[in-house]
Amino acid sequence: MILNINTENKKVPPGYALFEVELRGIIFLILMLLILCLPACHASEENDLWLLISSYEDIGITIKDLAFFLATHGYNAEPSSDQSCVIVKLKAGKEVYLTPNGASTRLADFWMTPPTGKAGPVQVIPGDAIRIGATYAITDNSEFIKTISRYVMFPVTPLGMCYDGSKKLDSTYKGFGYNVIFLYDPSGFVSQGHIWVAVEDKDHPGAWLAVDSYYGVVKDPKYYSAPYSFSEFQYLDAINPKWRLA
Repeated sequence: MILNINTENKKVPPGYALFEVELRGIIFLILMLLILCLPACHASEENDLWLLISSYEDIGITIKDLAFFLATHGYNAEPSSDQSCVIVKLKAGKEVYLTPNGASTRLADFWMTPPTGKAGPVQVIPGDAIRIGATYAITDNSEFIKTISRYVMFPVTPLGMCYDGSKKLDSTYKGFGYNVIFLYDPSGFVSQGHIWVAVEDKDHPGAWLAVDSYYGVVKDPKYYSAPYSFSEFQYLDAINPKWRLA
């Protein structure tokens, strides 16, 4: 739309000055631009909300937790009456709906219409995947101990990088067909947490050899018992879930 401000040969309705006509035209143009901008502003508000829930993870967040989190970030959010989702009322008046999604990416799923199913706990790991306070038998098979020691050059990672080191040990020993478990002590190394692996002796099922990514093969009995033990590294997140940047 082009507003011609050339004052020559303009026809002015009776009772109006020329500047009044031009002023009304300018106001009309501004109103049209504002109307066209409203959908873009609305989309931007939804995008900002999407970015917020995509920037954090918490596999244990509840409907009430999610509503509180969004409210602290300035959104008009509250749990639905049936506790199935969080209702967010945008500034433009439209409502969107969020449901916690457990261990999936982002804090929640984003719905443009109310979800039909009631949200509830999402089981992300088997109930028996994490053993608490377990103790494992130590193998005395010297040939097995020699074999395990030869697969890897120690230290695998520098001291203090046991998280990366244990994953490398797990990948290596499983690649050779061994059964591997992780043992985790959250109070280890001055409460920074320590994790290592144990490899099962194929010739003596139920007997294990502990391996530390820095120290190598370990026969110290304290390495055969831990507050938590599990077979997959990702289960570590379920032991002590916390907010983190994605």
